[in-house]
Amino acid sequence: ACPSAPERPKHAREIMDFGKLPISTPTPTSTPAPRVKSDELKELRSLVDRCIRQHTYETAIFYADKLTTLSKGAQGHADDMFLLAQAYFYKKEYRRAVHFLRENGLVQSSIKFALLAAQCLAGMKDWDECLSIIGDDEKSAIEGRLPFAEADDSEISLKASICLTRGKVYEAMENRDRAVRWYKAALMADMKCFEALKCLVDKRMIGHDEQRKLLRDLGTQPTRYKWVKPMYQLILQQHEKKTSAVEDLASSLAKEHGFTDNLDILTAQANQHYWKNRFQRAHDLTKEIVERDPFHHSVLPVHVCCLVELRMKTQLFFCAHHLVEAYPTKPIAWFAVASYYYLIQKFETARRFFNKAIQLEQYFAPAWIGFGHSFAMKDESDQAMAAYRTATRLFRGSHVPLLCMGIEHLRTNSLGPARQFLEQALTICPTDPLIFHEMGVVAYKEADYKVAGDFFLKALNLTSGEAMEAWEPTFINLAHTFRKRGMYKDAIKYYERALSVAPKSPMIYTSLGFTHHLQGELDDAISYYHKALGIHPRDTMTTDLLKLALNDAMQEFSIKGDDD
Repeated sequence: ACPSAPERPKHAREIMDFGKLPISTPTPTSTPAPRVKSDELKELRSLVDRCIRQHTYETAIFYADKLTTLSKGAQGHADDMFLLAQAYFYKKEYRRAVHFLRENGLVQSSIKFALLAAQCLAGMKDWDECLSIIGDDEKSAIEGRLPFAEADDSEISLKASICLTRGKVYEAMENRDRAVRWYKAALMADMKCFEALKCLVDKRMIGHDEQRKLLRDLGTQPTRYKWVKPMYQLILQQHEKKTSAVEDLASSLAKEHGFTDNLDILTAQANQHYWKNRFQRAHDLTKEIVERDPFHHSVLPVHVCCLVELRMKTQLFFCAHHLVEAYPTKPIAWFAVASYYYLIQKFETARRFFNKAIQLEQYFAPAWIGFGHSFAMKDESDQAMAAYRTATRLFRGSHVPLLCMGIEHLRTNSLGPARQFLEQALTICPTDPLIFHEMGVVAYKEADYKVAGDFFLKALNLTSGEAMEAWEPTFINLAHTFRKRGMYKDAIKYYERALSVAPKSPMIYTSLGFTHHLQGELDDAISYYHKALGIHPRDTMTTDLLKLALNDAMQEFSIKGDDD
């Protein structure tokens, strides 16, 4: 038999019915959180700061998170929260940083929090949301919270940083006018904001006259660093007519401020030599810079261009190889590769790599110009013009795309459009001798030899009268204009100057012979024709001219014999 079930306790139903009986719960005793000593908080802040300086951002986030928890209610808690958000920003955790700032109501609490949130949104490429925080005019709410005067001149002012961020946002939105406005405003707010100047110069946002005006405006800005103004002046005066202006500034910075052999100063000097077509002198400087700093990004484009102009194929090959290994995602690396293929006349391959550089960085001006050149060298005029037009739209402060469009129209003998584009280029940069040379060619083709000669003389004056190989065509063209006007002595003078630059040019000897021939100086003419044929024996034009000169000499000799 089964054992009987145990007796149910009396009143069990009532005891188990919790709903009918009060339940007593112990009153919890609140334990206050242990108070953290201020010395410990200081040590934690110092630890986070050191982690950020040593670029160990994950560690910085770990300790900054604990710091914000421990410092609640203590003095400096807001700064601790800023430190944590800053660590998120450095680690490129932009969304996490924005969420943290918004969740804690910090964006509107202080201007530095608002600026950090805006920079995070810019890192996320959320341009509209970024502008909603920092505003898009000087009367925005964030500007109203700026201090009237920021006492510490050792840091970039908050106003300059806000203007710089606005400039970057508008540049990304392809609103170049507003981007230029805010970059200028950043410099006017604090001329130490070099990044704004670099954006204006490197991305060709302002022309020659605008650069001069900016220099005049910056001249009124106070700064504790007296060398900043001449340094900016050196960077902005790369197209100055007188080389001595740049050399004097570099010398002054070296003697008065101690900037001897500074790479940025050498880069500015190299740029001016390049724009004046002094390619060998520019290369000597860029070579020195690259040897000291192979990854100096500001000098690499002009260094590559100098190697192309000097036809240094081997050096360009190794330079491109080195850059591709070091920076496979940078446009300068593929620009160097494209330039090498351009130099060895493999233009279709060059075009492909120019295009790759453009895809990596839309605002890399040298790649756009090279891209257009690669079409022009294959007589694909429409595609070349399309590339130059795009470059004109992107780099409105640069005269080079307009100059290239003028040259391309000149090549196809469209003289009217060529003159129009060259005149537009001249308004942007009135000190580039190449523009005057091309305008002289337009006038020469229109048979306006006096105007053409004036343009060629102006071009030579802008080169400081230096007889360089790059300006051999200008000397020859100027001599042609004098010959066409019957000014033979002046023509011979400039032919001889061209000959001093290119002593092995058969065309110059032929031109000299022809000029003497026109004056009836047959002995000199025959001598120069022989020299030309000694260099280029199969030149049919010179051969025909020599035959004509010999016939004239024979006729003259026979006439003299008859007289005797």
